[in-house]
Amino acid sequence: MRPLDEKDRELVDLAREVAKRFSSFRWNGEKLSAVGSALRTKDGDIFSGPNIDHPESAPCSMCAEYTALGKAYSEGHTEVETIVACWHKNGDDGVIPPCGRCKEFMRLFGNPWVIIETDEGPRKARLDEIHPYAPK
Repeated sequence: MRPLDEKDRELVDLAREVAKRFSSFRWNGEKLSAVGSALRTKDGDIFSGPNIDHPESAPCSMCAEYTALGKAYSEGHTEVETIVACWHKNGDDGVIPPCGRCKEFMRLFGNPWVIIETDEGPRKARLDEIHPYAPK
């Protein structure tokens, strides 16, 4: 694992901002979002997005990483350099690790750096360090 550089911290800040901005969205009184993701492509472009919870149909929910990856892909990007997700609740926030489904989806975009929380604070690891079937 490696420490974060300035570009990584910018992604963390953006993911936190997305999580905070979307954490107030409601549908029939239910909160729809509390997680934001941000990524940088190999070309240096940045994309972000929130998770989208469907309170009445959990299988139809979408993780924030999926939203950001989908936006990048829709703009023609197929390789991700770095990705992060952050949560927000009641004025507090932090880095959240990708779920197994997200790690599997990330495999389609190379072997990106994934920012995760550790005992020493946020660090970045290659996807293949945290997911056994990621490309090398």
